[in-house]
Amino acid sequence: MATFLLIHGAGHGGWCWEKVAPLLEQRGHRVLAPDLPGSGDDHNTPVATVDLSVYVAFVSKILDKETDPPILVGHSLGGLTITHAAEARRRKVRALVYLTAMLPPPGMTGREVTGREPDALIRRSLEFGPDGRTYTFKRTNVPALFYNDCDPDDVYKAMARLRPQVASIATTPMVYTEERFGSVPRWYIECLRDNAITLNMQRWMLQQTPCKVLTLDSGHSPFLSMPETLVERLETVVQGSVERETIA
Repeated sequence: MATFLLIHGAGHGGWCWEKVAPLLEQRGHRVLAPDLPGSGDDHNTPVATVDLSVYVAFVSKILDKETDPPILVGHSLGGLTITHAAEARRRKVRALVYLTAMLPPPGMTGREVTGREPDALIRRSLEFGPDGRTYTFKRTNVPALFYNDCDPDDVYKAMARLRPQVASIATTPMVYTEERFGSVPRWYIECLRDNAITLNMQRWMLQQTPCKVLTLDSGHSPFLSMPETLVERLETVVQGSVERETIA
Protein backbone atom coordinates (compact mmCIF):
# COMPACT_ATOMS: atom_id res chain seq x y z
CA MET A 1 0.00 0.00 0.00
CA ALA A 2 1.08 3.61 -0.46
CA THR A 3 0.50 7.16 0.69
CA PHE A 4 -0.46 9.57 -2.09
CA LEU A 5 0.12 13.30 -1.84
CA LEU A 6 -2.03 14.86 -4.58
CA ILE A 7 -1.16 18.38 -5.76
CA HIS A 8 -3.72 20.30 -7.77
CA GLY A 9 -3.17 22.61 -10.73
CA ALA A 10 -3.88 26.25 -11.55
CA GLY A 11 -7.10 27.71 -10.18
CA HIS A 12 -8.10 24.43 -8.57
CA GLY A 13 -7.89 23.09 -5.01
CA GLY A 14 -7.74 19.81 -3.18
CA TRP A 15 -11.42 19.42 -4.09
CA CYS A 16 -10.50 18.31 -7.61
CA TRP A 17 -9.39 14.91 -6.25
CA GLU A 18 -12.66 14.19 -4.42
CA LYS A 19 -13.61 11.35 -6.80
CA VAL A 20 -10.11 9.85 -6.83
CA ALA A 21 -9.30 9.93 -3.11
CA PRO A 22 -12.07 7.53 -1.96
CA LEU A 23 -11.24 5.09 -4.76
CA LEU A 24 -7.59 5.00 -3.66
CA GLU A 25 -8.65 4.62 -0.04
CA GLN A 26 -10.92 1.70 -0.96
CA ARG A 27 -7.80 -0.01 -2.30
CA GLY A 28 -6.06 0.46 1.03
CA HIS A 29 -4.02 3.56 0.23
CA ARG A 30 -3.73 6.72 2.30
CA VAL A 31 -4.49 10.01 0.54
CA LEU A 32 -3.52 13.61 1.25
CA ALA A 33 -5.07 16.23 -1.06
CA PRO A 34 -4.31 19.68 0.40
CA ASP A 35 -5.12 23.14 -0.87
CA LEU A 36 -1.93 24.93 -1.87
CA PRO A 37 -1.49 28.33 -0.15
CA GLY A 38 -4.03 30.82 -1.44
CA SER A 39 -5.96 28.13 -3.32
CA GLY A 40 -9.11 26.10 -2.77
CA ASP A 41 -10.57 26.88 0.65
CA ASP A 42 -7.47 28.75 1.87
CA HIS A 43 -8.68 32.34 1.98
CA ASN A 44 -6.22 33.37 4.69
CA THR A 45 -2.99 33.45 2.69
CA PRO A 46 -2.50 36.83 0.95
CA VAL A 47 -1.79 36.48 -2.75
CA ALA A 48 1.10 38.94 -2.43
CA THR A 49 2.96 36.46 -0.21
CA VAL A 50 2.64 33.46 -2.54
CA ASP A 51 5.29 32.29 -4.98
CA LEU A 52 6.69 28.93 -6.07
CA SER A 53 9.01 28.74 -3.06
CA VAL A 54 5.94 29.04 -0.77
CA TYR A 55 4.28 26.14 -2.58
CA VAL A 56 7.44 24.04 -2.31
CA ALA A 57 7.92 24.83 1.39
CA PHE A 58 4.29 23.90 2.03
CA VAL A 59 4.64 20.52 0.31
CA SER A 60 8.06 19.89 1.89
CA LYS A 61 6.58 20.43 5.35
CA ILE A 62 3.97 17.76 4.64
CA LEU A 63 6.65 15.38 3.36
CA ASP A 64 8.74 15.94 6.47
CA LYS A 65 5.87 14.73 8.66
CA GLU A 66 5.46 11.46 6.78
CA THR A 67 7.25 8.35 8.02
CA ASP A 68 6.82 6.50 4.73
CA PRO A 69 7.70 8.55 1.62
CA PRO A 70 4.54 9.37 -0.37
CA ILE A 71 3.95 9.08 -4.08
CA LEU A 72 3.79 12.73 -5.10
CA VAL A 73 1.27 13.43 -7.87
CA GLY A 74 1.10 16.80 -9.62
CA HIS A 75 -1.61 17.83 -12.04
CA SER A 76 -1.04 20.54 -14.66
CA LEU A 77 0.75 23.52 -13.02
CA GLY A 78 1.28 21.28 -9.97
CA GLY A 79 4.11 19.66 -11.89
CA LEU A 80 6.31 22.66 -11.14
CA THR A 81 5.76 22.25 -7.41
CA ILE A 82 6.39 18.51 -7.24
CA THR A 83 9.59 18.84 -9.26
CA HIS A 84 11.06 21.37 -6.86
CA ALA A 85 9.76 19.43 -3.84
CA ALA A 86 11.62 16.34 -5.09
CA GLU A 87 14.75 18.42 -5.56
CA ALA A 88 14.44 19.65 -1.97
CA ARG A 89 13.32 16.36 -0.34
CA ARG A 90 14.39 13.55 -2.65
CA ARG A 91 14.61 10.98 0.15
CA LYS A 92 11.07 11.82 1.28
CA VAL A 93 9.45 11.04 -2.10
CA ARG A 94 8.72 7.46 -3.17
CA ALA A 95 7.89 8.42 -6.75
CA LEU A 96 6.75 11.37 -8.86
CA VAL A 97 3.69 11.28 -11.09
CA TYR A 98 3.04 14.03 -13.63
CA LEU A 99 -0.64 13.98 -14.58
CA THR A 100 -0.62 15.91 -17.87
CA ALA A 101 1.59 18.24 -15.87
CA MET A 102 4.20 20.90 -16.48
CA LEU A 103 7.75 19.54 -16.55
CA PRO A 104 9.94 22.18 -18.21
CA PRO A 105 13.67 21.52 -18.51
CA PRO A 106 16.00 23.34 -16.10
CA GLY A 107 16.12 27.09 -16.69
CA MET A 108 12.77 27.18 -18.47
CA THR A 109 9.39 28.34 -17.12
CA GLY A 110 5.95 26.86 -17.48
CA ARG A 111 4.84 29.94 -19.37
CA GLU A 112 7.62 29.39 -21.89
CA VAL A 113 6.41 25.83 -22.51
CA THR A 114 2.88 26.96 -23.35
CA GLY A 115 4.42 29.83 -25.33
CA ARG A 116 5.77 27.30 -27.80
CA GLU A 117 2.17 27.12 -29.07
CA PRO A 118 1.05 30.77 -29.06
CA ASP A 119 -2.32 29.92 -30.62
CA ALA A 120 -3.10 27.19 -28.09
CA LEU A 121 -6.42 27.53 -26.29
CA ILE A 122 -4.73 27.98 -22.92
CA ARG A 123 -2.81 31.03 -24.18
CA ARG A 124 -5.97 32.52 -25.69
CA SER A 125 -7.89 31.96 -22.46
CA LEU A 126 -5.66 33.80 -19.97
CA GLU A 127 -7.15 36.88 -18.29
CA PHE A 128 -4.87 38.77 -15.91
CA GLY A 129 -6.01 40.73 -12.87
CA PRO A 130 -5.54 44.53 -12.67
CA ASP A 131 -2.15 44.28 -10.94
CA GLY A 132 -0.92 41.36 -13.06
CA ARG A 133 -0.30 39.19 -9.99
CA THR A 134 -3.07 36.73 -10.72
CA TYR A 135 -4.87 35.32 -13.70
CA THR A 136 -8.06 33.44 -14.44
CA PHE A 137 -9.31 31.75 -17.58
CA LYS A 138 -11.95 33.17 -19.93
CA ARG A 139 -15.12 31.64 -18.57
CA THR A 140 -16.60 30.78 -21.96
CA ASN A 141 -13.45 28.77 -22.78
CA VAL A 142 -13.16 26.84 -19.52
CA PRO A 143 -15.43 23.87 -20.41
CA ALA A 144 -13.46 23.14 -23.59
CA LEU A 145 -10.12 23.96 -21.98
CA PHE A 146 -10.31 21.86 -18.82
CA TYR A 147 -13.44 19.71 -18.91
CA ASN A 148 -14.11 18.72 -22.54
CA ASP A 149 -14.93 15.11 -21.65
CA CYS A 150 -16.60 15.66 -18.28
CA ASP A 151 -20.21 15.31 -17.20
CA PRO A 152 -22.03 18.69 -17.40
CA ASP A 153 -22.87 18.58 -13.68
CA ASP A 154 -19.19 18.11 -12.83
CA VAL A 155 -18.26 20.97 -15.14
CA TYR A 156 -20.77 23.28 -13.44
CA LYS A 157 -19.56 22.36 -9.96
CA ALA A 158 -15.90 22.68 -10.86
CA MET A 159 -16.30 26.08 -12.53
CA ALA A 160 -18.03 27.39 -9.42
CA ARG A 161 -14.95 26.48 -7.34
CA LEU A 162 -12.18 27.83 -9.55
CA ARG A 163 -10.15 30.70 -8.09
CA PRO A 164 -7.60 33.18 -9.47
CA GLN A 165 -4.12 31.71 -9.81
CA VAL A 166 -0.91 33.42 -8.67
CA ALA A 167 0.90 34.32 -11.89
CA SER A 168 4.47 34.04 -10.62
CA ILE A 169 4.31 30.24 -10.37
CA ALA A 170 4.32 29.82 -14.14
CA THR A 171 7.06 32.42 -14.68
CA THR A 172 9.62 30.99 -12.25
CA PRO A 173 12.49 29.15 -14.00
CA MET A 174 12.95 25.51 -13.10
CA VAL A 175 15.96 24.60 -10.96
CA TYR A 176 16.61 20.90 -10.51
CA THR A 177 19.49 18.47 -10.81
CA GLU A 178 20.07 14.90 -11.90
CA GLU A 179 21.67 14.16 -8.53
CA ARG A 180 18.61 15.10 -6.49
CA PHE A 181 15.43 15.27 -8.59
CA GLY A 182 16.88 12.75 -11.03
CA SER A 183 17.26 10.11 -8.30
CA VAL A 184 13.48 9.91 -7.76
CA PRO A 185 11.50 7.48 -9.98
CA ARG A 186 9.09 9.38 -12.18
CA TRP A 187 6.08 8.63 -14.33
CA TYR A 188 4.17 10.84 -16.75
CA ILE A 189 0.48 10.21 -17.44
CA GLU A 190 -0.31 11.56 -20.91
CA CYS A 191 -3.84 12.76 -21.57
CA LEU A 192 -4.45 12.34 -25.27
CA ARG A 193 -7.35 14.79 -25.63
CA ASP A 194 -6.03 17.57 -23.42
CA ASN A 195 -6.85 21.06 -24.74
CA ALA A 196 -4.90 22.87 -22.00
CA ILE A 197 -1.50 21.19 -22.00
CA THR A 198 -1.70 19.72 -25.46
CA LEU A 199 -0.28 16.32 -26.34
CA ASN A 200 2.45 18.07 -28.35
CA MET A 201 3.45 20.07 -25.26
CA GLN A 202 3.40 16.94 -23.11
CA ARG A 203 5.59 14.98 -25.49
CA TRP A 204 8.01 17.84 -26.03
CA MET A 205 8.60 18.01 -22.26
CA LEU A 206 9.08 14.24 -22.15
CA GLN A 207 11.76 14.54 -24.81
CA GLN A 208 13.62 16.98 -22.57
CA THR A 209 13.07 15.06 -19.30
CA PRO A 210 12.20 11.42 -19.98
CA CYS A 211 9.80 9.57 -17.67
CA LYS A 212 8.04 6.23 -17.70
CA VAL A 213 4.85 6.95 -19.64
CA LEU A 214 1.27 5.90 -18.99
CA THR A 215 -1.65 7.06 -21.12
CA LEU A 216 -5.26 8.10 -20.67
CA ASP A 217 -7.68 8.80 -23.51
CA SER A 218 -8.97 11.84 -21.67
CA GLY A 219 -9.06 15.60 -21.55
CA HIS A 220 -7.27 17.73 -18.99
CA SER A 221 -9.23 16.54 -15.94
CA PRO A 222 -9.37 12.74 -15.76
CA PHE A 223 -9.91 12.99 -11.99
CA LEU A 224 -13.44 14.06 -12.94
CA SER A 225 -14.04 12.31 -16.27
CA MET A 226 -12.49 8.88 -15.59
CA PRO A 227 -11.42 8.59 -11.94
CA GLU A 228 -11.53 4.77 -11.92
CA THR A 229 -9.17 4.52 -14.89
CA LEU A 230 -6.88 7.15 -13.39
CA VAL A 231 -6.70 5.14 -10.18
CA GLU A 232 -5.71 2.07 -12.22
CA ARG A 233 -2.80 4.07 -13.66
CA LEU A 234 -1.79 5.16 -10.17
CA GLU A 235 -1.88 1.52 -9.08
CA THR A 236 0.59 0.80 -11.87
CA VAL A 237 2.92 3.37 -10.33
CA VAL A 238 2.56 1.74 -6.90
CA GLN A 239 3.48 -1.64 -8.35
CA GLY A 240 6.38 -0.16 -10.30
CA SER A 241 7.80 1.55 -7.25
CA VAL A 242 7.52 -1.67 -5.22
CA GLU A 243 9.38 -3.60 -7.92
CA ARG A 244 12.09 -0.95 -8.01
CA GLU A 245 12.55 -1.12 -4.22
CA THR A 246 12.76 -4.92 -4.40
CA ILE A 247 15.44 -4.78 -7.09
CA ALA A 248 17.37 -2.12 -5.19
